[in-house]
Amino acid sequence: MATPSEPVLHDVAILTRAVENVFRKLIRMLIGKMSAKKLQEMVQVIFVEEAEANLKLETPGKNVPLSTLAVVTGLDTRTLTRIKSKHSYLKPFHEEKRFLSEITPECSVLDVWESSSKYRDSKTGKPKTLAIQGSPSSFKALIADSNSTRGVTVTSFLQRLEASRSIVVNKAENSVRMIDKRYTPFESEDQTENIKIGMAAVCNLVDTISHNLNAPSQSKQSFYQKGCWTHRLDKNDNEKLRLLLKRFLLKTDEKARKVMKPFEQDVVLSDQVTAGISMFYFEEDL
Repeated sequence: MATPSEPVLHDVAILTRAVENVFRKLIRMLIGKMSAKKLQEMVQVIFVEEAEANLKLETPGKNVPLSTLAVVTGLDTRTLTRIKSKHSYLKPFHEEKRFLSEITPECSVLDVWESSSKYRDSKTGKPKTLAIQGSPSSFKALIADSNSTRGVTVTSFLQRLEASRSIVVNKAENSVRMIDKRYTPFESEDQTENIKIGMAAVCNLVDTISHNLNAPSQSKQSFYQKGCWTHRLDKNDNEKLRLLLKRFLLKTDEKARKVMKPFEQDVVLSDQVTAGISMFYFEEDL
């Protein structure tokens, strides 16, 4: 028997499923590149920043009460006060050195190793070669000083940092030496460029979705938003389809650039906007 709440829950389920699918694929890509702790910190702060900005639009010129912000975000006022009091509030995360140096547990280890006098050679100023364990300034002690996460092991950190070519382990002497203070999330410049271009396309798509959701209530025209895919592709045909669609997208890309070129101004002005389209091929296992 249907209840009055079922239609509402149906809409909420659609939203939840959509957000869950996006987050799951984003997190799948971020594993090993950003810790859950730092992602949680980023999401929480950005949620508060955007909620406050949205509420200010409703009451221009007035401060947003913490009680109202608490209702919109679901966070208690003490948490909101802590977030808003940080010097990094309303500042980009990619410009915050502390956040970047702690983006993964491995980054935290290398940062403390390189910056703390306890693990730095007083004469050369360079990171010491550390005993793996057994001394106050051992690699094991470094892990404890740089990470609050419980249950981690020395071996797991050695394996991760060795795989990233950040350290060299001398098993005979039971010691470890830092050779690169950077823990690089990507193996090549191509990967870095792909993430830059790909995430820019994701951001643009989210902007389009947001605009189209609000367009009817604001009497605005919706942006073009369509998709074309099949759920019944034979895996033996995927390479052929990739090639055909790559050729199609290359031609379409060339045509799109010709359409946009006459509209691109020669100088940068303050009242300009970014506009364009994104095209990409995708596959997903069922």
